[in-house]
Amino acid sequence: PSQLSIPSEKLKNTSSKMSLRPSTAAAIQDMPPPGGYKKLDFTRYLPDRGPKGWQLWAGATTLVMYGYYQVGKTNQARIQQKMQERKVRYALAPLMQAEADREYMERELVNLRREAEIMKDVTDLKGNPWVPGSSQYFGGQWMPRKVSYFMRHQG
Repeated sequence: PSQLSIPSEKLKNTSSKMSLRPSTAAAIQDMPPPGGYKKLDFTRYLPDRGPKGWQLWAGATTLVMYGYYQVGKTNQARIQQKMQERKVRYALAPLMQAEADREYMERELVNLRREAEIMKDVTDLKGNPWVPGSSQYFGGQWMPRKVSYFMRHQG
């Protein structure tokens, strides 16, 4: 008693590799109806898949060209702005230098008065009284003093 419900005549040759013999009946093939199947309108069921390839290329090229145009326009505006700032700086440089010179002279006068008060009893190597602002190195050429942090904030 086998568990498969196969007729015993099909199980006669059990030594073959196939468990069931092929049928000797003719094969049945499905055929279309006479006159064929009716035509399907695929365009009705499938949506349009978007723009064509050349349209994508044209759009991308246009966007890239517009982007480069904007970059160029921005660069020109930035160059113009820098030029205007540079002209303003050049025009204001003499005024700023005059202001810096005035501040320097104010600090120098304060320092010279303080030096005169501190060195009032000191004489130089030749016995002459100390001259405020004179250099102990006798270089002969006037140079502005180096203004240190402490000299700026004393007075």
